[in-house]
Amino acid sequence: MASKQPAATRAKPLAMMTRLSPLVSYYKAPKLTGSAGSGAATSAPKLILFASWMDAQDVHIAKYITYYQTIYPTSTILLVKFTGKLAWSPATQNRAVQPAASYVRSQVDSGALSAAPRAPEVLVHIFSNGGATSVRNIYEVYRRKTGRAFPPHAAVYDSCPGLWSAVRGYHAFMVGVRGPTRLLLGPLLALLIAAVSIWYGPLGFLAGEDMFKRNQRIHNDRTLARQTNRSYVYSKEDAIMDWRHIEEHARDAAAKGIPVRREIYQGSAHVAHMRTDDGRYWKIVTDTWEESIKRSGTLLPGFT
Repeated sequence: MASKQPAATRAKPLAMMTRLSPLVSYYKAPKLTGSAGSGAATSAPKLILFASWMDAQDVHIAKYITYYQTIYPTSTILLVKFTGKLAWSPATQNRAVQPAASYVRSQVDSGALSAAPRAPEVLVHIFSNGGATSVRNIYEVYRRKTGRAFPPHAAVYDSCPGLWSAVRGYHAFMVGVRGPTRLLLGPLLALLIAAVSIWYGPLGFLAGEDMFKRNQRIHNDRTLARQTNRSYVYSKEDAIMDWRHIEEHARDAAAKGIPVRREIYQGSAHVAHMRTDDGRYWKIVTDTWEESIKRSGTLLPGFT
């Protein structure tokens, strides 16, 4: 059966997605017929939530989306983007994910996702602190909208989550900035980052919890992040994310009873692990999903 979705092109690499907002879109897989379709649907996630890194280009996102279409041809894919502008405003972050939370709710209300699944039906793929912030906000918005926690899921954390670092934060915002723009933007960004460091450092008693600490806390809150298991993919050579923050988060998750898998790449850059060794990378992803099915009998609080 031919898909009604437009094919991706070099000019529009995410043309297969249906847009819900400037930052949220989804891909609805065509129905497969016969025994092959039935088998694929049984073994695949019903929904893949893909939370991209800050200011990720569509052409790079599309490489992951198209591979997911290959390995899980029956899965719906929900894409949530994160931009640098969102980093400075918690309220704007919250509004940005509203369409994503509403879409997941619509899937539950329509029966596309089970209201009380016996096994996880959702795979969440999170990239960098941008993706971690998006998903954390989705957890919070979904609870507020529905009175329930986000559906049970397995998760893959790529290059995240990390805590605030002025130097690494500067590198994160300057990725891809070249030429005269870099000369102009660099000093201004340095001043802004210095101000943020003071606000959340010495003046932290006034500022309250920053988004990075909130990400770390909420992603390990078993009443909001109801995960059967998770995998962390990271490297010690990452110039943007401190690997020690990731390992600290993994240890805390394990201490709280969340099954954790750590995968350390050698020499790969930030969110570049798939490019470094794609075979290993996608095996981690599929293993994570398969492990979640095996663990469906040992579900977290709130599962039935």
